[in-house]
Amino acid sequence: MPVDEFMETNRANWDSRAAIHYGSDIYGIQRFLDDPNFVGEVASFDAERMPPLTGKKLLHLQCHIGTDTIGLARHGAEVTGVDISPKSIELARQLSEESGTPARFLVSEMYDAPSVLGEPFDVVYTGVGAICWLPDIAEWGRVVGSFLEPGGIFYMREAHPIVWTIDDERDDDEIVIKWPYFEIDKPTYWEEETTYAGEGVLTSKGSYEWNHGVAEVLQALIDAGLRIDRVEDYDSLEWESGPINQLGEDGRFRLKEGRERLPLMWSILATKT
Repeated sequence: MPVDEFMETNRANWDSRAAIHYGSDIYGIQRFLDDPNFVGEVASFDAERMPPLTGKKLLHLQCHIGTDTIGLARHGAEVTGVDISPKSIELARQLSEESGTPARFLVSEMYDAPSVLGEPFDVVYTGVGAICWLPDIAEWGRVVGSFLEPGGIFYMREAHPIVWTIDDERDDDEIVIKWPYFEIDKPTYWEEETTYAGEGVLTSKGSYEWNHGVAEVLQALIDAGLRIDRVEDYDSLEWESGPINQLGEDGRFRLKEGRERLPLMWSILATKT
């Protein structure tokens, strides 16, 4: 199947998730509407690890329904979010308007974003659980680099690629590698009736994912002219990944035991040279 058909399948899948996610407690839409100071856990965590955002032009790639984008706007950034899903962008615009938080949202497949947005940004941001939907991490790096002038900042926090390799359908506590760690041409196909947040049945059930190893991601950014300033590993994950994880008091998931065995998330801070 050509890559554009893979991406069209994913677009339809995310269109079918959008309204379900918007109505779920996990995304906290009502909290954004009720509290002008609410920024959400993801944006709060990530903003602490980036340079000050006040007055900065920030581009959020693969922004989905815009909750993290709005959270970063409330940290002082002038934000633009892009996403492949028109229904997600429609809801992101609704959230911006109803929450009173200025933000610009545009429909664009990630690789087409430079042709849709012909302007530079001070900060490019992406995550959490975004690059697994992309087939070519080297081209992703070139897109990131194209939006930054020298001195511009890139930040990403993602599921660690080792997490995507684990068999999360086991009924024991064993950590077993099942899926590819490295980027390969053939994606992993999933078909699910429901999504990870909210209640409802998906009208488009299929999706395709690709994994990208740590070295592949870092090299993509280096080849695009970015200097890697900081790389961090974390023992927590923003969502439950099968039976091996348990929820902590801080709202994040960690291994039930032996947390030192493997990272669950990682982040990159980089600067365009």
